[in-house]
Amino acid sequence: MTGASTAVAVVHPLKAGGVRGATERLSAWADSLGVPAPRVVETTADSPGTEQARAAVAEGADLVLAWGGDGTVTAVATGLLGTGVPLGILPAGTGNLLARNVDVPLGLAAAVEVAFTGVDRLIDTVEIGLGGRVVTSTVMAGIGLDAVLIDAPDELKSLIGPTAYALNTAKALRHSQYRVGVSVDDGPPRWVSARSVLVVNAGGLVAGLDIAPESDISDGLLHVVVLPLRDPVDWARTAASLVMRRPRADSARYHLQGRRARIVTAEPQPRQVDGDLVGEGFRLEAQVRPASLTVRVPSRTS
Repeated sequence: MTGASTAVAVVHPLKAGGVRGATERLSAWADSLGVPAPRVVETTADSPGTEQARAAVAEGADLVLAWGGDGTVTAVATGLLGTGVPLGILPAGTGNLLARNVDVPLGLAAAVEVAFTGVDRLIDTVEIGLGGRVVTSTVMAGIGLDAVLIDAPDELKSLIGPTAYALNTAKALRHSQYRVGVSVDDGPPRWVSARSVLVVNAGGLVAGLDIAPESDISDGLLHVVVLPLRDPVDWARTAASLVMRRPRADSARYHLQGRRARIVTAEPQPRQVDGDLVGEGFRLEAQVRPASLTVRVPSRTS
């Protein structure tokens, strides 16, 4: 059993019911577990969690909790990279992708218990270059159709959850194929026509789907998945691959793996990192950072 003597909770106030409400609930949960209550700090629009996490580490925290959606979790994770201080995930978003991929329960009370009593696991992260700026991905980044699918208003996602993404289907179906060059480990680019290209650290999605069954969040590799989605047959094959969660190599899905990847498009495309839109662009570069983040997980998954 792992206890935290100095814990800090970085909370998204809209996801956690405000700082006061989050403080009261965390105090009650901590008391039931027999551990000290964490100190609570909130995120802001200008400071979504990275600075708060770094400050917590500088002040001696030995556990930092992230209470919010995927954006908050990734921001806090960025502040903890390479420190050895574990990240405790309190999932309160729509996708909760990192939580799903490391088996953290989606119920908040159960997630708090894991954060305080679980075990530490080292996982990879991916450095994503967007042409002029660099961000961190804990799960996956993409260019093209996947960014179109997640472009739903936060208010709608809060109201109806993952269904909000489905409402973008009509818009996504209108997103045309584009020419894209994909290079892995500095090799020559492979030019194809596709609707979506993803750089995957871990492939688990909502509803038990998996975009990259070959991937493991601790394998020291990144995985590039190219989805041509040319016609209804391709769409059906891709859907079947997601549902069956097993590696599948055919013309409907190209898979590459390595430590670095460069994706270049002929025309600007929408891009996303861990479910957050990061603006259109011609380029997405990626490099894996092996074993760079410590995450608190249930003991059965260690």
